[in-house]
Amino acid sequence: MLPRGRPRALGAAALLLLLLLLGFLLFDGRPRRAAALDGDPGAGPGDHNRSDCGPQPPPPPKCEVQPGVRGGGSGVGKGQSPGQAAGLRASASSSVTRGQCPLPPLEGQLKNPLHLHLVTDAVARNILETLFHTWMVPAVRVSFYHADQLKPQVSWIPNKHYSGLYGLMKLVLPSALPAELARVIVLDTDVTFASDILELWALFAHFSDTQAIGLVENQSDWYLGNLWKNHRPWPALGRGFNTGVILLRLDRLRQADWEQMWKLTARRELLSLPATSLADQDIFNAVIKEHPGLVQRLPCVWNVQLSDHTLAERCYSEASDLKVIHWNSPKKLRVKNKHVEFFRNFYLTFLEYDGNLLRRELFVCPSQPPPGAEQLQQALAQLDEEDPCFEFRQQQLTVHRVHVTFLPHEPPPPRPHDVTLVAQLSMDRLQMLEALCRHWPGPMSLALYLTDAEAQQFLHFVEASPVLAARQDVAYHVVYREGPLYPVNQLRNVALAQALTPYVFLSDIDFLPAYSLYDYLRASIEQLGLGSRRKAALVVPAFETLRYRFSFPHSKVELLALLDAGTLYTFRYHEWPRGHAPTDYARWREAQAPYRVQWAADYEPYVVVPRDCPRYDPRFVGFGWNKVAHIVELDAQEYELLVLPEAFTIHLPHAPSLDISRFRSSPTYRDCLQALKDEFHQDLSRHHGAAALKYLPALQQPQSPARG
Repeated sequence: MLPRGRPRALGAAALLLLLLLLGFLLFDGRPRRAAALDGDPGAGPGDHNRSDCGPQPPPPPKCEVQPGVRGGGSGVGKGQSPGQAAGLRASASSSVTRGQCPLPPLEGQLKNPLHLHLVTDAVARNILETLFHTWMVPAVRVSFYHADQLKPQVSWIPNKHYSGLYGLMKLVLPSALPAELARVIVLDTDVTFASDILELWALFAHFSDTQAIGLVENQSDWYLGNLWKNHRPWPALGRGFNTGVILLRLDRLRQADWEQMWKLTARRELLSLPATSLADQDIFNAVIKEHPGLVQRLPCVWNVQLSDHTLAERCYSEASDLKVIHWNSPKKLRVKNKHVEFFRNFYLTFLEYDGNLLRRELFVCPSQPPPGAEQLQQALAQLDEEDPCFEFRQQQLTVHRVHVTFLPHEPPPPRPHDVTLVAQLSMDRLQMLEALCRHWPGPMSLALYLTDAEAQQFLHFVEASPVLAARQDVAYHVVYREGPLYPVNQLRNVALAQALTPYVFLSDIDFLPAYSLYDYLRASIEQLGLGSRRKAALVVPAFETLRYRFSFPHSKVELLALLDAGTLYTFRYHEWPRGHAPTDYARWREAQAPYRVQWAADYEPYVVVPRDCPRYDPRFVGFGWNKVAHIVELDAQEYELLVLPEAFTIHLPHAPSLDISRFRSSPTYRDCLQALKDEFHQDLSRHHGAAALKYLPALQQPQSPARG
């Protein structure tokens, strides 16, 4: 019988990379990419239906890479996962431990380099390239292929499956992948690995001289045609086969003229059938029905199928452990199955692991380090741990793992004056999101600083909120927590880089904009002729309330009444008035038109700027000068500062952050901030020459510990 609840222990397996890869789907209701991995062909014989503590079949030679392939495993897929409709990361963990079999140590399980072949559209490529660049997984190589170039080869096939054209692309892999690539493992993107993928690769050794496709039998009665009255499936050999996990001998398929073979079969069947119901799987099965010598049956544990009509219990009730769990129901993790809680918890347990485990080096094999890894290690080695500002220096060099577009996102339609609200937050500010969505109806790009476990809590938070779940124009980007200081400007830069509209409103998560601000900003941008004709930053005056409950003003008139009554104040009026004094609130009270203000020391307004504005300086971590430095750079690049007369945003009260507390209590913290300011001015002088002298007095002013 299967154990209930979470498995007692899980470990990372050879295909740790699948943690990153599988499941980044459904940005617009369609799967957006498929993945293929290639690798070493060597393997030995063995009983692959068992995983007892006894001898196992030998894996491919350690560290060996197939000539011309440069990699270790392989995969391409069509599935979608609701959990990554929520950042679903298909897990590649070691087997569920049963009996007395000990888990192998985490180190050393990844014995072969990996080469991943990803067929993507532009959206998925942006997400995946950011993942691989920032996660810096060693011994992994990635190749991308444009899905748009493959679509014409399958667009003529009518398909009822929710995967659309992407679900048919496995058919064209022999011609799409490099000619020197002989073998690949093809994976749907809704699988969870529970074993070392090298064990799967070893099954190539069981192929006869004529076999070219390795598949697990379909674990339902779908192809028997008896699920309901008038059910007419595509032809298949017996129960047919499921194509969620495929071993492909590309070389043999090319020799057999695979392209001609599957196209002739598909055209013939489509004369009597209206469409495919299961995308590529129907066509693979029809070809195998006609050419049964092509297929090698794989043990059922390598594709345990949790479909709506699954008979998979016949497999896993007798298996000593599982290898691959396939969520091949459209309901994914919500499928109805009496053991689904076990499978779901298996998957969710893996999601809460620290993703930095994937950065462990492949010590047993010489391999090319990830791009930038050597330079990073050299820079870290040069740091002096006795330096009082060591943690500031270390935080600046930290490469945070980033997962952009963590949840499903619908890009806004192109509009010439559209504005995206850009902000960043941590777990303790999640409660601000619903109110922000009510105040700002336009697109948003938000960076969240979370641990791996918090990322899953965030997912559940959004799913449980009707307000947040309904907003497909809010893009969430997870930056995974690492180090003692809050990387505020890196977070802002991640959110800013992912904004898709021509203009951005650079805000903070604890501010609520006026209800009408989104429409007002778009109208103002058009009226002022910003863009190529005028280089300006539009200032949105900032206010604050010290009350946790108050009636939010619907107009400037109402705001001024609250200001006069002492319910509202100009932002940081009591603690740091110079931060917003240049906005000239007295003038704003009477203003009917935008007016220009001059930069002054410590000015840090909230502004609307073009999307290609200067980025925030990432050296400023923790608290202090992070926004001020950005406004200095805008002024140095000759942006006008224009205050909008009807715009406003209001700060809500909250407990002070840890970084603010440290800034207030630690002279060393403030000394380190001053050192960062000095370095900032040196760089400013290099870029702007004598013009940077204007900012020197402001940079030399001591920081007040009372500043909030």
